Amino acid sequence: MKSLTIPLGALVLVAGLSLSTLPAASQPAAAPRQNDTLEVYVVEGPTANLGQLGELGIDTQHVTQESTGAGKIRLELIVTGRQAAKVRDAGFQAKVKQVDGKKASQAARAQQRAGYSVYRSWSEDGGIADELRATAAANPRIAKLVRIGRTVQGKEILALKVTKNARNMRDGSRKAVLYGGAQHAREWITPEMVRRLMHHFLDGYGTDPQITRLVNTTELWFLPVSNPDGYDLTFTEGNRLWRKNVRDNNGDGAITPGDGVDPNRNFKTKWGWDNEGSSPDPTSETYRGPSAGSEPETKALDSLFKKVGFEFYINYHSAAELLLYGIGWQVSTPSPDDVINVAMAGDDAEPAVPGYDPDISAELYTTNGDTDTHATVKYGTLGFTPEMTTCETVSDAVPGDEWVSEDCVSGFNFPDDEELIQAEFEKNIPFALATAASAQDPDDPVSVVGRDTPALVADPFSVSHGRTQPVAVTAKRALKDLRLRYRINRGRTQSVKVREWRGGERYGDTHDDYYAEFRGKVERARPGDSVEVWFTGTEPRSRHHGSRGRHGGRKGTSVSSTPFTYRVANDIGGDVLILAAEDVTGISPVQGVASAKYADDYAAALTAAGYSSDVYDVDVNGRVAPHHLGVLSHYDAIVWESGDDIITRAVGQPGGTAAKLANDLELTVRDYLNEGGKALVTGQYNQYGQATAASYFFSPTAPPECTVRAEPCLTLENDFQQYWLGAYNYVSDGATGEDGPYGVRGEDGGPFAGFASALNGGDSPDNQEHTASLLSTSSFLPPDEFPQFRSSAPLKWDRPGAAPFDPVDGDWYAFSQVADQGWKRLARTVDLTGATSGALQFQVSYDTETDWDFLVVEAREVGTENWTTLPETNGHTTQSTGASCPEGWVDIHPQVAHYQGADCSPAGSTGEWNAATGSSNGWQDWNLDLTPFAGKQVEVSISYISDWVTQGLGVFVDDAHVIVDGAETTATSFETDLGGWTTPPAPEGSRETNTWERSQRAFEEGSATLTKDTVFTGFGAEGLQTAAQRAEFVERVMAHLLD
Repeated sequence: MKSLTIPLGALVLVAGLSLSTLPAASQPAAAPRQNDTLEVYVVEGPTANLGQLGELGIDTQHVTQESTGAGKIRLELIVTGRQAAKVRDAGFQAKVKQVDGKKASQAARAQQRAGYSVYRSWSEDGGIADELRATAAANPRIAKLVRIGRTVQGKEILALKVTKNARNMRDGSRKAVLYGGAQHAREWITPEMVRRLMHHFLDGYGTDPQITRLVNTTELWFLPVSNPDGYDLTFTEGNRLWRKNVRDNNGDGAITPGDGVDPNRNFKTKWGWDNEGSSPDPTSETYRGPSAGSEPETKALDSLFKKVGFEFYINYHSAAELLLYGIGWQVSTPSPDDVINVAMAGDDAEPAVPGYDPDISAELYTTNGDTDTHATVKYGTLGFTPEMTTCETVSDAVPGDEWVSEDCVSGFNFPDDEELIQAEFEKNIPFALATAASAQDPDDPVSVVGRDTPALVADPFSVSHGRTQPVAVTAKRALKDLRLRYRINRGRTQSVKVREWRGGERYGDTHDDYYAEFRGKVERARPGDSVEVWFTGTEPRSRHHGSRGRHGGRKGTSVSSTPFTYRVANDIGGDVLILAAEDVTGISPVQGVASAKYADDYAAALTAAGYSSDVYDVDVNGRVAPHHLGVLSHYDAIVWESGDDIITRAVGQPGGTAAKLANDLELTVRDYLNEGGKALVTGQYNQYGQATAASYFFSPTAPPECTVRAEPCLTLENDFQQYWLGAYNYVSDGATGEDGPYGVRGEDGGPFAGFASALNGGDSPDNQEHTASLLSTSSFLPPDEFPQFRSSAPLKWDRPGAAPFDPVDGDWYAFSQVADQGWKRLARTVDLTGATSGALQFQVSYDTETDWDFLVVEAREVGTENWTTLPETNGHTTQSTGASCPEGWVDIHPQVAHYQGADCSPAGSTGEWNAATGSSNGWQDWNLDLTPFAGKQVEVSISYISDWVTQGLGVFVDDAHVIVDGAETTATSFETDLGGWTTPPAPEGSRETNTWERSQRAFEEGSATLTKDTVFTGFGAEGLQTAAQRAEFVERVMAHLLD
């Protein structure tokens, strides 16, 4: 989803990445220096760059954020000093937060030394663990202490079960709700929420009728601290803001910022689905662990879910003032049981918890391996995650009290104030009680905002492309005699049975325990007909006890959905649909016409290729995206073409915004692909707005359209491009030369083998001005680990010379691979005994993290430790020591002391620093003068040195030559072996990682990416030079998709 921009050659990456997402190296990362501890930073910068922070392993969902207008955002991050430096590199200002003139961490230490009046640790005498034990002992009739497991450090994880005859009733024998806190250790308000709620039920039993009824009929489980080790650690000096558990990732016996597993990313369901919703990097805040369910805390909670079978789970977190539910692993993915979730959680205008923003969990950011999703999918437990109030908000809530937001160490540091904590608890009570009351009948929940759950919710559309038309409804599973009813042209009502939809290739088969999607078919409609559709069912005796109290209802009550009407289009029946989304009525650019300009070109190409076609012109259809069932489902394949559109934008919208239509088109095509559809997605700017690092804002509730680059608008994201179209990176103008776009050519052995065409000229519309170079998703997420994202790039740009990541001479080169904290040497000995001159020459293409990771050529006389690095004679190296040196990378790479001074000057104990960093802008010719070693044997090493975290694409070496006294003595292009080069171990003190290897091509780059269901081009296919070439291209595409 969010990606870090990386410059590649003469290209500018519009959606780059951090290669900390690539497979981890062979050994765990070395611990950061002891003094590189967590600190609170106030970070300000472009909202468009926010996604880059996720690539640095920073959870941006659970942090304090505020818009500062004009596309800017301010947020607080809890990171190490090194991470803060990289935040600055990502385009943000990052300043240590000051509290009363002290660093935030110093203020936190002062608070810890002074002690707390309210907060207590888990394990201290009289702490929360002792409180649970004492509470169980004091309430033997209705409370039972349950040890659900042990932590990494062997501590008991304790929960309290509250129900009538708790100790005599088998666990899980009644409807049940689990209230959990402190899964993330630093979120101290959450144990207070859970333990106070526990006492609220216990104290009200026997005196409060509602509570008494709930305790008598329901199992209420309280787990105040899900992560006792981490929670205890936050009570020790300097560790107040620790998040994860305390797994010692690097085995050094100390718990430092590089350790720990995120307990909310370690569950089996969707574990490691991608590297954005969780991280494979142990130093990341969202590190998912070495394997699914690896942590004892995860095993304990999973066992509890299995044993009890909760109806609901409220997983309290902080601090963001959200109320999240539903699917979290993929953005914008509603599910059937969201009918319940919405009724219970409310909406922005009327949330179930005052001040919280209710929404689907992955409205903007994804999570995978999370607890709520696992509980729902594996055990049918509906999950909610309230993100409780920030320190800043609550500190300014009571005018004139002692708390002000400026004194907050971080958003997580909810004030140690009984009144404020109690008030936060009390505003959460109604939702917590309603959830308990809903356990008996979850599909008719109690809603504190007065909402009922509709029995039937139809999925309407206004245009159909089929005589036989599938239609869908989200329906309560408890309904009987569910029927589709329809009438054509106001004629006789027809009644049809429906069947449950079992889901698509990736989604649609979960989060449907109480509601499900059912489908029926309208038959025998003709072009031009008007069809009215509705659904009916019979509700069994209502058990509803909603917001107005229990109101039973007669058995056999009929229910009906809201009717909708669609029109059957005239242009139907073709094999392929041309989805013409040229936005000619929009303003980016203004095009001066009312209908698609290039649809006829595609129709002609399809006809010549042997396929009939229909057109859905978005502009002609009122700028409304076609429905995936109403329109797209009727076709074997679609051609989504965007013509000259740059950004889908409505009249009146300013720069930096996009119309909701842009997102709607993406989601409807995604739904179509999920159900087995096939698509050619083409256009010189198609997906450009999504690829540009969250630069364009749209309103999900339009109309009205978004006119500000800030909340409540959301940003267009690149998930669809990366995970459905197979293009992890989109390189804007990546194949546009001085004279315009390069042509395209097929790769030998692929579906486009032998195909070639220029862009523009001939009988083309001559409209191609922009190109995109695409890097396949499988280049970054290997198919053996991520088979769901398998992709390739077999259609190439026909550019002069080699592509930046293709071998420049022959079919092989040497590739450094990628690993954090690596020192990788490609070495050989050159014999200059008796010689008067020598040189090393090779071609290199590199992409490294600018100023942090470096390419050097090391040299020393054999038998000595007199190391130095060599300057490149064509000017490709400099003596800048960059940003890694002042951050102390000598600790992880002691060898650099040979080349860099303690003051980061480019002179060390035995030699000088000469290096390249950033991007090479394609292949470069390097020449290193070895003449200073004349008369000796010299060991030379082409070395790639990386820092703690975040990678570019690495270093690629080809066509290497050794020259002695003007004559070539060795040469290799690595075609059969390393040609006399070796890969020695890393220098002493640097960790061993993966290293140089022969490779045929490390990253696939091309003019199109392919998956089994899609072809995505970085050009508009209408711009291929001749009609014959357009027809051949379309024929090749359809053969790939449909044969």
